[in-house]
Amino acid sequence: MHKFEKGAAIVLAGDLRSTFDAVDDALVAGSRMFGSLIETAHNGKVPPAQSQTIFSSVASGLTSLIGVRGDFVEAAKRMNVIKRGSNLNVVDLGCDNPLEVFTEASAPVHQQPQAVA
Repeated sequence: MHKFEKGAAIVLAGDLRSTFDAVDDALVAGSRMFGSLIETAHNGKVPPAQSQTIFSSVASGLTSLIGVRGDFVEAAKRMNVIKRGSNLNVVDLGCDNPLEVFTEASAPVHQQPQAVA
């Protein structure tokens, strides 16, 4: 069994939340910038052949940020798995998955059922 100091775990949980906030803030800012870019290029009559490269670059950057966010999600899952096998198993650090279905880091995320038409 791993033994962790509660204070260190609380700091780590706070840092993890701050990291998610920072990535989400970057996604919001980047998405807004992308919208402004599209609008500016459209209103400025920038030819599609010229704007396409810029749009692709920005979209790639946003996709990369989403990938980074996913990597942090996987890291958080792994941390929670380790925590559950430690002396802090019963301590709520505010970052456990409320579904408590993960027994390993690669556990699938449950998707919402599709509405029937």
